[in-house]
Amino acid sequence: MKENSLGYEILHTLPNTTSLGINQNLDILATYGTHSNHFKNYSFDEKTKDQIKDLQNKKLEKFILTLDKLKFEARYSKDFVYLYDVSEYSNIQQKLQKSLNDLLSKKEELQAVFDLAANGISILNKEGKFLYANNFFRKMIGYTMDELKEESCISLSTPEYVEPSRQAVQNAIKNGSIENFRKICVSKQGKQLHSSMSLSYIKSTDEIVMITSDITKDIRYQEELKQQVEIEVKKRAEQYEVMFHQSRLAAMGEMINSIAHQWRQPLNALGLIIQGLRHISKQKQINQELLNEIESEIMEKINFMSLTIDDFSNFFKVSKQKEIFNIYGSINDAIRLIEVQLKNKNITLNLDRSYSDIQINGFANEFRQVILNLITNAMNAIKKDGKIDIKIKSKDDLIFISIKDTGGGIEKSNINKIFEPYFTTKDKGTGIGLYMSKIIIEHHMDGKLEVENIKDGACFKIQLKGTNGSDT
Repeated sequence: MKENSLGYEILHTLPNTTSLGINQNLDILATYGTHSNHFKNYSFDEKTKDQIKDLQNKKLEKFILTLDKLKFEARYSKDFVYLYDVSEYSNIQQKLQKSLNDLLSKKEELQAVFDLAANGISILNKEGKFLYANNFFRKMIGYTMDELKEESCISLSTPEYVEPSRQAVQNAIKNGSIENFRKICVSKQGKQLHSSMSLSYIKSTDEIVMITSDITKDIRYQEELKQQVEIEVKKRAEQYEVMFHQSRLAAMGEMINSIAHQWRQPLNALGLIIQGLRHISKQKQINQELLNEIESEIMEKINFMSLTIDDFSNFFKVSKQKEIFNIYGSINDAIRLIEVQLKNKNITLNLDRSYSDIQINGFANEFRQVILNLITNAMNAIKKDGKIDIKIKSKDDLIFISIKDTGGGIEKSNINKIFEPYFTTKDKGTGIGLYMSKIIIEHHMDGKLEVENIKDGACFKIQLKGTNGSDT
């Protein structure tokens, strides 16, 4: 073909095309177009010749020829083999195929994760009807996939959860997701399943992904645990009542002993007065003024003894509800019950009056019992000629009470045990006084009771909420 001919020009300007003129032996006689230089001095191999013959005989429409990393789509027409460069297209196709293979692989992986998940995973439409559900969910609910497609997450709910389930679907669509929605589902066999569900709306597909956990065993366990706790609380309450009764009996024993001390002096005084009256009665004339003095002294002793009975009877009344009472006054009441014993042991008790107007909302008699227990504990620790200091302070709606003694302190091996029930270092002790004191302060009055050793003795510290910091 002549170089200045129209055909020559056309063959050279065909886009991405190389034209090869061939003879009957399939030798290349001329090359035209984009990659003509690649085919100068080039000869077809036998395989390619056979493919060209198939093109000539119309057994093939086209085939792919590879040369120097280039790929050509080969076609035949009138002694010409036309090679269209498809290298770029082939590379794109390879990349697309690789991407497709990767996507298929990921899809298989996700499908495996989806089906092997330890939770029920399902796909819903906007009405809550099932489009797909994994193996776990189908096994849990007892339906096949075909059966599920006739149901919805709403229809599988117990009657009381039908409307909440419908609302949950709407909220998921409106807000994008809803988490930990709890309801009771009904399986195909009619079994009720406690379920926890999270729903997420996928806007691009207009579908809802729902993850469902069967929490029936957890709910049953919580109910059993609750029942067990109730039984245990009842046992503890009964045990507490027994220990509280024991504590009151022990306190009563100590109080009877205290009454004996309180009454001994006035009874002795009354005995002496009666003996004096016997002498006076032998006289012919009795001075009226003297009789008045004797009557006044007798009534003073009787009133003292009567007041003592009132103090002890009030002490043993059980506080059924909280009341506002004065801290200083209650401590003073407790001190008055054992002041004779303190005097007999020559123990000086100092009660600081700096905060004598502080009030608290709590159980007055139980609080007095705690104070009495702590003072008695301090008194028993002091052999003789000792001192007990009681101080009250207030700061930021908190009340601090300290009871210090000079009883030598508590042994290090025992200091962490003294609030334990039935622990005692006394020969005839019950070991419940300090335990009950801690229960009263910390459980009944929301406070704290602690102890520490100080120089020459021990210090019990009580922390309580004032009237502004406690319930009224």
